[in-house]
Amino acid sequence: MKTTNNTIFQRGLLLHLFFWFSVLTLLIYPSLIVDQPLPIDYYRNTIILFISLCISVYTNRYLLLPFYKRKKYSIYFILTFCIIVLISYTESIFCENFINSFIFNLIFVIITSFLHFYRNTYLENIRLKELQDSVELKLLKDHLNPHFFFNTLNILYNASMTNTSILPNLIVNLGTMMRYIFTSLEKEKVLVADEIKFIEDYLNFEKIRFSDYIQITYSKDITIQNQTIPPMLLIPFIENAFKHGGPNNNKKLEIDISIVVNHTFLVFEIKNTKNNADNKNLQSTGIGIANTKKRLEKLIPNHQLIINSTFDLFSVYLKIPF
Repeated sequence: MKTTNNTIFQRGLLLHLFFWFSVLTLLIYPSLIVDQPLPIDYYRNTIILFISLCISVYTNRYLLLPFYKRKKYSIYFILTFCIIVLISYTESIFCENFINSFIFNLIFVIITSFLHFYRNTYLENIRLKELQDSVELKLLKDHLNPHFFFNTLNILYNASMTNTSILPNLIVNLGTMMRYIFTSLEKEKVLVADEIKFIEDYLNFEKIRFSDYIQITYSKDITIQNQTIPPMLLIPFIENAFKHGGPNNNKKLEIDISIVVNHTFLVFEIKNTKNNADNKNLQSTGIGIANTKKRLEKLIPNHQLIINSTFDLFSVYLKIPF
C-alpha cells in the first residue's frame, strides 16, 4: 500500500509539472511566432499572470475545496469569489487589466477543480476495484481449504465403511498435505517444486484409496526449480478427475497427468476416463474448477485454459507464462 501511495504521489507531481509547463508554454507562445521581439512588459505581465494562476489554483485546491467536499457550498462559492477578486485586483495593480485577470483566474479554478474531482474519482474507482479483487481472491482462496478437506474427509469416511485397513496410511498422507495447505495458503505464491510435491502426495493418497481400480500415468519435466505460482492452483483439476472420473472398458479409472516447467511457462495437462453409462454426467466443472477459473482470470489473465469433455474422456490443458 505504501508503494502504491508513493507511485500515485509521483504520478500526481508529474501531472502538475506537465500541466503548468503546458500553461506557461501557451502564455509565451505568441512571443515565439512573431518576427519582432515583444515589449518587456509582455513578459512581465505573462509571469505575473502565471503566478496569479498558480496562487488561485492551489488556494482553491488546498484551502477552499475542503469546504465543498464537506458540502458547505455557500461558504465555498463566496470564499472562492472573494479570493479570485482579491488575486485579480492584486494582479491588476501591475498589469492594469482586472477583467482579463478575473476571467483567467476563474476559468483556471473551474478547470482545475473539475480535473481534481475527476482524478480523485478515477483513483477511488481503482482503489475500490483493487479492494474488491483482493477480497474476492481471499474468499476464493479461503474456499479451497474447506473444499479440499470436505472431499478428503468424505474419502476417509467411505474408507472407514468399506476398507478400514487403508485408513492409517490415508491419515498419515492427509496430515502431510494439511501441513502444506496451512502454510501455502498464507502466501501469495509458492515454489512450483513445492506445489508439485503436494500434487505427488495427493496422488499417493488416491492410489492408496483406489488400489487396483486405478491406473495413473504421471510425468514431469522440470528444468527450473525457482519459478513460482499461486498456491493450490492445479490441485482442483486433479481432484475433479478422481471425484467425477469413471472406469473405462477395463473397469479402471485412467488418469494421465503431465507437468512441464521451464524458464518461460508451465504447462499442465490432465486426462481422465469417464463412465460411458453415466451419460448425464459430462463432468463439465465443479465448484473447485469454477473457483480456479476465477483465480486464474484475476491472478494470471494471460493464461491459456482449454477444457474438453467427450462421452468417455475429460481433459484439461493449462498454460501459465512466467
